[in-house]
Amino acid sequence: MDTSDTDHTEAGPRTLRRGLQILRTLQENSESGLTVTSLARLTGLQRPTIYRLLAALVEGGFARNVSGSKRFMAHRNSAVPGVDQDPRIALAFPVLQKLAMLTGDAVFLVVREGHESISLWREIGAYPVQILATFAGKRQPLGVGSGGMALLAKLDDAAVEDIIARNSNRLEQYGGMSAREMRQLVQNTRTRGYSVVGNYAVRGALGVGCALCDARNHPYLAISVTAITDRMPATRQREIAHLIQDGLKTIADKI
Repeated sequence: MDTSDTDHTEAGPRTLRRGLQILRTLQENSESGLTVTSLARLTGLQRPTIYRLLAALVEGGFARNVSGSKRFMAHRNSAVPGVDQDPRIALAFPVLQKLAMLTGDAVFLVVREGHESISLWREIGAYPVQILATFAGKRQPLGVGSGGMALLAKLDDAAVEDIIARNSNRLEQYGGMSAREMRQLVQNTRTRGYSVVGNYAVRGALGVGCALCDARNHPYLAISVTAITDRMPATRQREIAHLIQDGLKTIADKI
């Protein structure tokens, strides 16, 4: 039974034990995932506690929401993505690994869903200071991050304006982003051939992103690399963009 924490000296260890209990239960039921109701039944914890701990596990990249459902699964950050995941992950995975190794920074696979972007995968580089700007399963307005901006800039002007309008009431939450700044970033991305977005989704971070379109010229996926701003002078931005573009060419041959 889930009781309130009355002893503050025990609160931290108790929370950790409960979080690990949820994670272990998800790992033991990895084929189909579990709903919060199922987790409550299996662990004996109350649903508000489970929701709170699940949010922390998802944010930390240890668990993920199964797209289009109320189920959660333990996140597989293993050598090879799981077969149940979005096929774009398996396509991009070797490129993501190589980019993380070459740059030392965090690399993200991002896709578009309507007026939002969704992060599908994150690879962490070896540099000691990492900007973990997002995590698998996280949604945000399309364009506030470098991967989402790369996708947004591939759309026609009418679609761009529609998406900006749909997200207008949320943009200010991202470093004071405005519709005017969003339009300017789209133009900059089209001119440059890759996106550069800094200090919006995460303060002190700068990301470089490139997008790949499918045979119908629809944005299919984007890859971005994010680091602390000091590691991202203009020359390195260009170098990273070229590395991403080279990687996207290998993916394009497979779709």
